[in-house]
Amino acid sequence: MTSMNRVYARYGITGDPFAKEVESEDFHVTDDFTLDMNRVKAALEARSGVVITGESGNGKTVRWRGVENALPSGQYRVHYLANSMVNHRDFYRQLSMALGLEARATAAALFSQVSQHIAQTATEHRIRTVLVLDEAHLFPHAVLAHLHILLNFERDSKPWLTLVLIGLPELKGILSRDVLKSLSTRLPTRITVKALDASGVREYVTHRLAKAGARSQIFAEDAILLLAEATGGVMRKINSVAWQSLVEGMATKGTVVDHAAVARAIEVCRDIL
Repeated sequence: MTSMNRVYARYGITGDPFAKEVESEDFHVTDDFTLDMNRVKAALEARSGVVITGESGNGKTVRWRGVENALPSGQYRVHYLANSMVNHRDFYRQLSMALGLEARATAAALFSQVSQHIAQTATEHRIRTVLVLDEAHLFPHAVLAHLHILLNFERDSKPWLTLVLIGLPELKGILSRDVLKSLSTRLPTRITVKALDASGVREYVTHRLAKAGARSQIFAEDAILLLAEATGGVMRKINSVAWQSLVEGMATKGTVVDHAAVARAIEVCRDIL
């Protein structure tokens, strides 16, 4: 039996409860999660731009996945780009490829091709194009500054493209600069994804363990409190420390992860905290 399988057997679970990849039906849906999703969906229905910010590991992309999975079939075409370290021309080349278009030599030709395709998709097929830029805080200002032109169909009278920017909190400061004011005004819906408090950490850990088949409480209350304090409620950190805590808990005979096991796990994971 592998070491992972021994952990599963000890705690009565069928898989890694804190794995990075999570199916949409297994998302931990809180009131804040639902509220954020509804706000983003309302913005998309109104063809209005969105900015989603939060610290790394807080669940920004998960928020967007929840929205995308709930969009009506056949009404939206979503294009997701995460390669932020590109110049102006390469950005439009990347976008052209995502749209399934042929390459063009110049930035102007690429821009024209992309714009025409978006307009055609809206007018002929009645499909709304949504462009999602992840890690948007890393995009060069020259690329961000040009996005408002991409959104400007017939002097803003035709909102055929909806833009969603996802990034770290500094994205808000970047968008507040005068050079990006035109873009910022086209992104009125702002979502801030916050870390979990201690109660939220308890609910999150319990949810993830239950999805993995746990039938009883595995983490002691003081262990949860220590986990919340050490991770600051950041889900990515919770996942790492909680799994290591399960491993450290194997040193005892019981099936409950105690304060000492979490303390040992924190030391192991110190470099990521």
